[in-house]
Amino acid sequence: MRAKRAPQSLSYPLRLPNDVQEDALRLLGASREVINATVVALWGRLDEFGERESQYAYKQVTAMMGSPAFHGDRQWRCQAEQAGRILRGQAGRKKQFALILPMLEQGMILPKTEKKPAGKNRKAIQAALASLRDEHSDGGSAVELQSLIEQACNFYLKNGCFPSSYEELQAIPVLKVGILPYAGDDGGEKGQTYRFRIDLEGRCCYFAFRAPDQTGRWPTSWTGPQIQLPLPNPVVERLIQGAVLAPTLREQDEPDGTRYAVLDVIIEVPISAPPEREQVRRVLGWDWGVRTLVTATVVDLSGNRLAPPLFLDTGGFDGRQAHTRRHIDLLKSKWRSCAGRSRAAGGSMKPETTTWPTWRPTSSSCWPLCGEPS
Repeated sequence: MRAKRAPQSLSYPLRLPNDVQEDALRLLGASREVINATVVALWGRLDEFGERESQYAYKQVTAMMGSPAFHGDRQWRCQAEQAGRILRGQAGRKKQFALILPMLEQGMILPKTEKKPAGKNRKAIQAALASLRDEHSDGGSAVELQSLIEQACNFYLKNGCFPSSYEELQAIPVLKVGILPYAGDDGGEKGQTYRFRIDLEGRCCYFAFRAPDQTGRWPTSWTGPQIQLPLPNPVVERLIQGAVLAPTLREQDEPDGTRYAVLDVIIEVPISAPPEREQVRRVLGWDWGVRTLVTATVVDLSGNRLAPPLFLDTGGFDGRQAHTRRHIDLLKSKWRSCAGRSRAAGGSMKPETTTWPTWRPTSSSCWPLCGEPS
């Protein structure tokens, strides 16, 4: 019997109306300060987040400390949930760093010459990754290990030595933009920090939240009447198939400086089961590398290649980052140009209420919320 497949969570952003944007951004700003203060306070206890007694991260955080700025019990639980997620992710990354720490050596660094500055020895890095591949063959782990080696080499080129600990390598990952998961509250119907309801027949959802006013005072009432947000057809189709989870309020920061809040509707849907082995006639073969990140091709059961191989050549992670940054700069310049022409014509690049962003720069999805990698 085939084991039951775990579901996956999909997120769909819905832009909040303009008349509640200020309230939402104030809420996200206040929560970001609490989340960052919590991460800083617990950074010295990072190892404790490597073990999980509950799927909810806020339970681990609230057992260690109280809120740096108390805005209500359920509000603190939501803020602690995000802080705990950051710390759990970093604790997992620290475990990966322990695997590469014994392998860090000066052979990974090419010394400076008259014609070339000091750089990374790609062959040594590839050999180090190959030695770990048998034990850690998961693709995500391989990418994470490579990223850590690259980061450690960058540290060496900057400081003249390799880091002796993960805390020495990694700066405290504080949020640059606001994000507030409502998973720490009691649900859309009974929640004390938010209310959320899906109307499939009306193809919309209703959302209300608590936010501080302009003086910083937190009212006991909800922010105005419940907000009605239209649901795009793909979201409705997913909702019919799956179950809605607690949403997340998130700040979107555009390259031109525009800031606005979106509500991420999160839906848990089943993963399609693969066909039975007897029905398989073609397979996708792939391999991870250092310079060529992925090599993939389709073959039949006899090993005959059915399609040309696909090479994802990034030039190493540094090359990938430089390539991406060039595209980001180009994207930003085109965005500013379009925004300037729109303002000159008396228009606006931002609609009053947008459920699906028709176009927005992709740079915000290139880097994590906590900033660009080192």
